[in-house]
Amino acid sequence: MTDIKEIAQKLPKAELHCHLDGSVRPETILALAKKRGAKLPTEDVKELKKYVCVPPSCRSLAEFLACFNFFYDFLKDPEAVERISYELVEDVSRENVRILEVRFAPPLQEVPGKFSADEVVKSALAGLMRGEKDFPGVKTGAILCFYRSLTEKQNDATLTALKKYFGHGVIGADLAGDESGYPFAIYEKYFRVACDMGVPFTAHAGEAAGPESIKAAIDAGARRIGHGTRLREDKNLLRRVTKERIPLEICLTSNVQTQTVKDYSYHPIAEYFEDNVNITLNTDDRSISDIDLTHEIIIAKEMYGFSVSEILEIIKNGFEASFLDEKTRKEITDKSIKEMMTLCPEHSK
Repeated sequence: MTDIKEIAQKLPKAELHCHLDGSVRPETILALAKKRGAKLPTEDVKELKKYVCVPPSCRSLAEFLACFNFFYDFLKDPEAVERISYELVEDVSRENVRILEVRFAPPLQEVPGKFSADEVVKSALAGLMRGEKDFPGVKTGAILCFYRSLTEKQNDATLTALKKYFGHGVIGADLAGDESGYPFAIYEKYFRVACDMGVPFTAHAGEAAGPESIKAAIDAGARRIGHGTRLREDKNLLRRVTKERIPLEICLTSNVQTQTVKDYSYHPIAEYFEDNVNITLNTDDRSISDIDLTHEIIIAKEMYGFSVSEILEIIKNGFEASFLDEKTRKEITDKSIKEMMTLCPEHSK
């Protein structure tokens, strides 16, 4: 019998829900801070993790987000954005991620008059493309986030960048931020434009707000849902999501750390799988949570009892749900399925 722990890192994977600013190496934070002349409480990388990674005791979204506040100012220049984008490709290549979709909200890293939202996107794409060249097993795509709580002017800048870079490294759009205080309807106009352009989009929904947030996003045309943890609260909507095969971008560890669920045992992933919901596994914020996708696969196996065959099915869902162009997505998916069959012949369908 195949041991999932032994093969989890070797399995080909698709990472669909990964925030660029939440996936910065602690070593890089230290280097960027030194370059800025900023004084940190420690120069020891292991000690620095206490400030930039979520502690095991984390019990709120506010505590989770506080980690970002510690280092965010160090990310606001072209060299930093290109570097963290490149390093993320290198990091995922080590665990055989074949499709990496990286999301970020360009205005969050801009500096008015010095570093525009457009330049943020350009720098991130440069890092991703350079990463693809040096780590050819990984195919990347950027997802631009419209962000709840930002001004209309700032989100307009993201729309401008989406129009400019879609099809040139940018593959989709997202709505991120605090959904409980900023309902989808406020930002729906951006996604009407996205639909008119043929841009596939996802939305953070059913995480900090209830299933009505998921419904609003789907009604507007969302092709995937980020998290979707509270979908189970509306059985009619659950049936619709299942029937329409709308993928959920599930992030187990993140949901526990932000207290979207009390602990792993309360997460509905097993219930969703049993109901034939189209679920995928993702990290959300790799460095903040101090995890990788291999970790989440092992958690899924150990905490919810998924068989190896079921894990392979969930991984396949991730490939098939990617926003990459159809030709590229199919080529990578077909190749990855063959590789999974080689690694797990007795569990492959």
